[in-house]
Parts: sequence; structure tokens; C-alpha cells
Amino acid sequence: MPAYMISQVTMTDKEKFQSYLTNTRTVGARYGARPIAVGAQPKMLNGESDGHQMVFVIEFETMDKLQSWHSSDEYQALVSLRDEGSEQRMVAYEEWALPSA
Repeated sequence: MPAYMISQVTMTDKEKFQSYLTNTRTVGARYGARPIAVGAQPKMLNGESDGHQMVFVIEFETMDKLQSWHSSDEYQALVSLRDEGSEQRMVAYEEWALPSA
């Protein structure tokens, strides 16, 4: 069952964030990460914004693969670069089928 990592991002250092993205793509590809959507300049439709600038939605084949990516030594080596270049809220979800109408 597919799993999705959703990250709300506020970039704080463009150079470090770009480096993080480049390296994360390489590491993520080893775990089957597939970008589904990248969005910028959010427009609130309901509720209050937390002020983030971007959102990333990344699909993995399974939650196990997503968790393996996140806990891998390769990704963990990038965490300090992530934290120096951005503020992020990352959440993982398993795909869930809506009940039939």
C-alpha cells in the first residue's frame, strides 16, 4: 500500500536548502521516492496558515520503505543541512481508500 511523506517548508537559507534538496533526491531515489507534488505560495481556503512557504508530497511504495528512507544513515546525515536551511513539518500517511458512496 503506498505511503506519502508531506512536508510543509519555510526556507531559511536558500543555498543550504538547495543542497539539501539535491542530496535528498539522490538518497530518496534509492528508496523509491517519487515526487507527487511540489507547491509554493499557499492560499488558505480554511483555517489559519502556519506561515509555511512550500509543500512537498512524496510517494513511497510502502510505509516500510518510507520509514527505511527516513531512518537511513544516508538521510540522517542530511538532517543538519535540512535544519540549517529550512524549518519543516514532516508527516507520513498510508494511503486510505474512501468508502464507496
